[in-house]
Amino acid sequence: MENTMRIAVETHALSQDNITGVGNVILHYLNELQKIDAANEYFIYVMDDLKHLAIRNPRWRYVDFNYGLKRLRMSIRNRWLQLKSEGGTDMNILLSSRILLFRLSKIMLELFDEVVFSLKLASSLRKYKIDIYVGTSTYYYPYFFFSTVKKIGFLYDLVWKLYPETMEFGNKARMKLLTFRNMRKLDLLVSISANTKNDAHELLNLNTRIEAIPLAADGTIFYPADGSTVSAVRKKYGISKKYILSVCTLEPRKNLKTLLAAYRILPSRREYQLVLVGMTGWIGSDFFQAIESSDVRDNVLITGYVSTAELAPIYTGAELFVFPTLYEGFGLPVLEAMQCGCPVITSNTSSIPEVAGDAALMLDPEDMTGLAESMEKILKNASLRKELAKKGLRQSKLFSWEKSARRLLQALESLR
Repeated sequence: MENTMRIAVETHALSQDNITGVGNVILHYLNELQKIDAANEYFIYVMDDLKHLAIRNPRWRYVDFNYGLKRLRMSIRNRWLQLKSEGGTDMNILLSSRILLFRLSKIMLELFDEVVFSLKLASSLRKYKIDIYVGTSTYYYPYFFFSTVKKIGFLYDLVWKLYPETMEFGNKARMKLLTFRNMRKLDLLVSISANTKNDAHELLNLNTRIEAIPLAADGTIFYPADGSTVSAVRKKYGISKKYILSVCTLEPRKNLKTLLAAYRILPSRREYQLVLVGMTGWIGSDFFQAIESSDVRDNVLITGYVSTAELAPIYTGAELFVFPTLYEGFGLPVLEAMQCGCPVITSNTSSIPEVAGDAALMLDPEDMTGLAESMEKILKNASLRKELAKKGLRQSKLFSWEKSARRLLQALESLR
């Protein structure tokens, strides 16, 4: 077909066993694009075993791109994570010679890996006569080896610029050295919120065209669960009483220390468990220590990773969802909670207001006393909880993956 474009999509984020964040975003986009785009051809570059995406469109195909350094890099990465877990936050251990050696090896191999990736990718894109390359990786692999191909990248947030103190040094340095440089080489940058787009224009002085396309919560997964399903999930994770919920990676930017402090002064805290759902991120051990040394440790439950299928009943069963984040590129957990009929308290910062609208109680994330007062107010007012839940369900209907995928397709078409 004369008007057909050949579109290559990089899928590093879908190579993990348990996908979160970026992986879920890309998976939803690809699933929707298969349904709505009957004109173009898609080449899905598979970096490892792709367990999560099923190709059903005859105009789509996998490209096996498990290039040589992938397994070696992952081996060093896994060893690095093991050494970090052994060291915790003990600086003597973290600065030991073996840790520094593995850190240097990891950084050098990843940089070399990106050069190898780009060289092999350039050859592959020529082989398949690709018109547009869609880079979904957080780190934006170097694009200068294939400058004749139109290039799209995704901008998920600007944490490295706005809150560098909440990032691990290696990730922060990599984002500064690689991400910013490569953004300038893109034909189009897709941001996941208007706020992130505005931040990019204001802070980075980019000439690159930016399109803001919001995310969505999957309507086939996130909806109010029935009572028996909620009970089963509560039993599985040991949730023994009414509970206040937060869902996020356990890392400094999520501001969980403020939530813990607010919970400690909550007048009715003995009636409610504080349930924290999510994987441990950078300096998560500091937060665990804060819990263990607090007087509420027996009433705080950390579940670790929870499958997507189990999140909806956990949201549904909560009396209240609290998301006191310092900064978000979008803030998807807010939308997920609303779609499950759970009342929400969240921050009034970054992209959160455009996601929450008037359907959540928003406040300064640093206001610990205000957070405790707001939690108590909602917990003790059934009519307010019902009103917020109703507003949240209405607000969540403004977002859908089909709408977002159609906007992404329009952006792709604009690069013809």
